[in-house]
Amino acid sequence: MIFALTIFVGAVVGALVGIIAAKFISEIDSQIIVSRIKLISIGVTAGVFFAFLIRARFVTWDLRVAYSTLCAGLLLQTIIDALTHRLVRSITHLTAIVGLIFLSINAIRVDGNSRLISAVICAATSWFLFLVIRKIAPTGLGSGDVRLVPVLGLYLGFLGYNEAILAIFIACISASLVGVSLIAVGRGSLKRRFAFGPYLAFGAIICIFAGNALPSVFLN
Repeated sequence: MIFALTIFVGAVVGALVGIIAAKFISEIDSQIIVSRIKLISIGVTAGVFFAFLIRARFVTWDLRVAYSTLCAGLLLQTIIDALTHRLVRSITHLTAIVGLIFLSINAIRVDGNSRLISAVICAATSWFLFLVIRKIAPTGLGSGDVRLVPVLGLYLGFLGYNEAILAIFIACISASLVGVSLIAVGRGSLKRRFAFGPYLAFGAIICIFAGNALPSVFLN
């Protein structure tokens, strides 16, 4: 019963992600033609996958709601950013609000404010870091990336400083490797726009679900 319910919930949320992604892509750039069925299929597959990961990773209902929202938001932003090179502000803001509410509920119920404080510290630090980078190299990061990274800092910082630091490191390394590879095969250039949002999402997902297997770079 629980197995079937997990599949059902993941599939429904994933299908909604696909539908919403198609809507935003059309609004951002009507010249981009993408199959809604394909986006829904991607959403359903990823939704079921994340549903099982979240069920295995988190025990309490509030953390399941929070990190389900984050995964849905990251999946949605990844699809949109990969096709349009845009991160939708309203999705980022909604993900942040839901996270702040349910992470706060968990912090109050379980262990007071210590994890919430570390979450806020990581959110503020990552926002300041990316803001400075954008000021130094305006073409390197988009404003959407600067808005997204403190949201990731909030969620990852709640799990630990190590997860927050490694997520940004993994995002930067993976983006660099892909960028260099594309340039090497003649499919990219230093002047071409590069969607960094999917790599931020990749780093976050790795550290949320496999953080315990990664090396420690910071003592919690």
